[in-house]
Formats: sequence, structure tokens, C-alpha cells
Amino acid sequence: MTVVFRSCFVVLAALALMQGNAWAASPAAAVAVDPSRLGAVRMPEGDGSVAPTPPVRAYAIDGQRFYYGGQQYILDAPVVADDRGDLARQRLQELLDGGDLSVHPLGEKLEDSERAQVRINGELLSPPQLN
Repeated sequence: MTVVFRSCFVVLAALALMQGNAWAASPAAAVAVDPSRLGAVRMPEGDGSVAPTPPVRAYAIDGQRFYYGGQQYILDAPVVADDRGDLARQRLQELLDGGDLSVHPLGEKLEDSERAQVRINGELLSPPQLN
């Protein structure tokens, strides 16, 4: 039985070498592709300028702080009561992604953050009203 496996291995190795030599001699013969069936690559027409820059997105750090345009901001008023934790961060991120964002810095620096008023679709982000 060992002899059969060895002889099968030898035959397979010889076939691989023979095909490898054929491929090396003629790489086009290895893959038969009709060039007339290949479509031309067409680039979209444009004015030749570079691609537009992607929109700037705000990224929530927690329920009160976020990054926007390379600057760290802190909301003038926290949007959620407990502004720490993952749920508060997710809630602020939902609000920031909810529409047209405008940030109005108030000129007040707190550590690495600048205090700012934030509007989404023209409406000021403010803390929820308690009943």
C-alpha cells in the first residue's frame, strides 16, 4: 500500500512539473481568455479635478463631549442626565447623526474641550424636559 501512495505522489508531482513548464513557456496558454470578450474600463467623465472631500462627521466621546473637525467640544448643556457611559455616548451619537449639524463655540475652554452650543437641523440641543 505504501508503494501505491508513493507512486501516486510521484505521478502527481511529475504532472505538476509538466504543467508548470507548459505555463512557464506560455502563460497565456494557462488561462484561455478571449481578449475580445473583455470589456473596456471606462472612467467616469469629469472635469479632471480630485475627488470631493468626504463630509466631516462628529464622533461622541460620552454623553456630553464629542469630536468635530479635529476639535473636541463639550455641550453647553448635557443632553442626557447621566452623561457618562456607553448608552449616553450612543444617544449623543444618534443626535449628532440626526441631521445638519452646526457647532457654535462659546470661547470657553475646559481642559482639552471647548464649550459650544450645538444645533441639529436648526434646533438647539438641550437637556430633556423632566415631567
